[in-house]
Amino acid sequence: MAQDGDTSTTRDYWFCQLAGWGVLAALGLLSSSAGNPHGVLRYAAAKTACVAAGLLVSHGWHRYLKQRGYLVNASRLPLARLGAALLAPTLLQSTVLLGIDQLVLHGGIFSDDAELVFDLGLVMVLWYLVFGVWTLCYAMALERRRAARAELDMLKLAVSAKDAELRALQFQVNPHFFFNSLNSVRALVYQDADAAAQAIGKLAGMMRYSLGAGRSPTVPLADEVQAVSAYLDMERLRFDDRLQLEMNIAADVAALHLPPMALQTLAENAIRYGVERAVGPCRVCIRAQRDGELLRIEVANQGRLASDSSSTQVGLLNTTRRLALQFGPQADCTLAEDDGWVRATLTLPARTS
Repeated sequence: MAQDGDTSTTRDYWFCQLAGWGVLAALGLLSSSAGNPHGVLRYAAAKTACVAAGLLVSHGWHRYLKQRGYLVNASRLPLARLGAALLAPTLLQSTVLLGIDQLVLHGGIFSDDAELVFDLGLVMVLWYLVFGVWTLCYAMALERRRAARAELDMLKLAVSAKDAELRALQFQVNPHFFFNSLNSVRALVYQDADAAAQAIGKLAGMMRYSLGAGRSPTVPLADEVQAVSAYLDMERLRFDDRLQLEMNIAADVAALHLPPMALQTLAENAIRYGVERAVGPCRVCIRAQRDGELLRIEVANQGRLASDSSSTQVGLLNTTRRLALQFGPQADCTLAEDDGWVRATLTLPARTS
């Protein structure tokens, strides 16, 4: 990345150099077409040579500025030192200009000393201003590049922090899911050894899915539904007829993406706080449908919200936080009680990746 940035900087520098001095050369060539006593070709050659010299002198001045570090901080430019140092390229360019003028246009016949001193002074003032403006433009370009790089670095840090937080939340969800599943298997061990063996097989498959899905920020809803179905099959071995499942997944949402284990978390919540606490049969309904540009997923179970629950609800809290980090304010996860049903609703933008 550093090499790419250096190449881009060098390319931009030479583009600006050639463009700026090219404009001066074009103006000089245009002015040479006007009537002059020295001939168009000789006048154009003198102008071109002068501009080429200016390009070389400004490049040397550029290297000097980098070596001295005068433009490291644009808000604290060493104006006095810069002003004094500008005399060097000014004197060099002015001398070259007068030399070209005398040799090319006057055939090597120099003016008298008084006229030469006057011309040199006037030319130095002009070139001092030119190199001063050049330095100011260069300092402004450097400052803009530094600001752009600083902003890019801040964005990279923000993305890295967001990614780290998402991974941390994912690492919290997986153990939470595994702990709840082991509790289900433990209950089966004392009831039905064969059912417990089947549940362990399904748990192994779900853990493989969990580990694989954790490598991606989102997964297709169809994959998540398949994993949740395996989980609910395992829980059905444990609860038998007490778990009455209804699943309605619209065909047009199967390819839409959501964070991995998000639907799994809602299903676990319905089992743990609905079916486990129910004395008789308990219905669990899972629905997913598209609502305009949004995907809505609802997992509802018969029962009531337990206000005295000692659960930390790590899964739901993490799901809410992960949605906010990945999808922004459009995404949300709510839990509410409605007429004998506890409804966990997941809302997020309908995206296929």
